[in-house]
Amino acid sequence: MDGTIAALFGIDPHEAAIGLPLARYVDAVVPEDRTALEEKLTQVRTLGGMYVIEFRTRPTPTDLCWVLARGRYERNQSTGAMTGRGIIIDITESKMDGQAEDRALFFAPRAEGPSLNHVAALTLEARQEIDDLGEKEGSPLRRAVDALLWAVGRAITAAQDGLKRSRRTIN
Repeated sequence: MDGTIAALFGIDPHEAAIGLPLARYVDAVVPEDRTALEEKLTQVRTLGGMYVIEFRTRPTPTDLCWVLARGRYERNQSTGAMTGRGIIIDITESKMDGQAEDRALFFAPRAEGPSLNHVAALTLEARQEIDDLGEKEGSPLRRAVDALLWAVGRAITAAQDGLKRSRRTIN
């Protein structure tokens, strides 16, 4: 996890870089959103597939952040273990200025035509395929696809920021 994502959950960036259990991140989710998040994650971790989940975090007692998580869980054919990969985007500004839609809790359908969301879905699939090949943590293929996931997440955030600016200009 990078420092920006760690900040959304009130976690020290050095600890996040080492790797922390999912429960540590869920602890920062506001109690009203935690049950729905845990239920959706349990469902997708059991059945597999793509997910899009919106929830709020409290990185500090006085801060509230809105988070959009998108990812995929797949079962490893050789071990049977379920593994997941995804991206996390800070949508706090969009929520605060009323530009974001109501809360998202769904499996995302494939969009027609080229889009950053489609690139994100394909990159998540590529990551799973690389994992299924048995690539070790830190291997060149895994580092490359993880870098692409990070870049796609940043591009989606930048596109959302640009859309927010253009909406403000129009209004």
